[in-house]
Amino acid sequence: MRPNTAAKYIGVSRTTLYVISEVDETFPRKIKFSTRCVGWRRCDLSLWLERKAAQAELGNND
Repeated sequence: MRPNTAAKYIGVSRTTLYVISEVDETFPRKIKFSTRCVGWRRCDLSLWLERKAAQAELGNND
């Protein structure tokens, strides 16, 4: 997924997507298609969202 699509998929702005990708060690690594073109795999983003939801259910928001 390209950045705009990935941001919409996880429910954040594109800027926030980049911030999360830099500071959250559990966030999937971006795939570099070329010098100025990156993206993320949908399955990796889905797994990350599932893990975040599970943490929230357990009351662990770290």
